[in-house]
Amino acid sequence: MKRVLFGLLAVTAVAFGANPGGSVPTTTGSSGSVGVPLEVRVTVLPKGPQLVLVDENNVLIQKLSFDHGNMVAGLSTESTLEKEVRLMRADGAAFATNNSDTYKAKFEATDLNGNDIGSNGKVLVLNGHGAASSEKIDSTLTFRTGDIPVAAADKMVTTKVQSTVPALSDTQASGLYVGSGTFKATLTMN
Repeated sequence: MKRVLFGLLAVTAVAFGANPGGSVPTTTGSSGSVGVPLEVRVTVLPKGPQLVLVDENNVLIQKLSFDHGNMVAGLSTESTLEKEVRLMRADGAAFATNNSDTYKAKFEATDLNGNDIGSNGKVLVLNGHGAASSEKIDSTLTFRTGDIPVAAADKMVTTKVQSTVPALSDTQASGLYVGSGTFKATLTMN
């Protein structure tokens, strides 16, 4: 039974690739290889009058993520990342179905405690994990705020969302820092 199990594991490793793989070849004609599983996915959703938030390619946003990568304490400068967010109907049609209704749209962001972020100089606090568990970094989100007029024929309302992490001091503890919340768009009929 053990031989069958080990044989099955060996076949699985060869069939699906293994990382790390073989060694670098050291003789003429020999070879080494490495592989990882490959998968491509897409979920298709029905079109309709539902409001959706999509990116610049009209792909549904599941999570608005900004990964500032690895910053070095005392060395890295301020990091700013930008993404486009669009409020649309899931069918791409104009918001108004009668060519006369008008709306106003509003983008908002809140942290996990429901506190407003992204306007009036408020920040999203990134909490440290691991060795940095008692540390924090204040980051800022910038996007269109206030009521945005929406005409009857408009098909989308767009904002650029910027996430900025400041330059870090030499004493910033190393580790992973994460801040979470909700980015929301509201469409209100006038």
